[in-house]
Amino acid sequence: MKNTSHSLLVILFFLIIVSCDKKITFEQQISQDVYQKIASGYCEEDKIPKDAVIKNFKIGEITPIGDTGMIDVALEFDVTDADGNEEHITEAMLYLDKGKDKKMLAIFCEYDYRKQ
Repeated sequence: MKNTSHSLLVILFFLIIVSCDKKITFEQQISQDVYQKIASGYCEEDKIPKDAVIKNFKIGEITPIGDTGMIDVALEFDVTDADGNEEHITEAMLYLDKGKDKKMLAIFCEYDYRKQ
């Protein structure tokens, strides 16, 4: 019985450690934000159709802006619409550094973080 209890405690501890380690990287968050905003139609006003296909996605320089807590992120990628028209995009995003978390403040198309 003691052996079983000990084994269960070790397994429970291992599961807690593994589940706490699922935090995504800042680069993964940037990529996820771009894909989600384009898929949601945030950029339709800026001629990037909803659900456009994103190709060759690259994150450029990630630059903290002085002591403001803001971070400028350079992006480069291609988008293809339903008709097969491809456009090369070189833009930037703005994030707020909140300790371990980063909050998107501005994306290259119409977006208001206050509505989130």
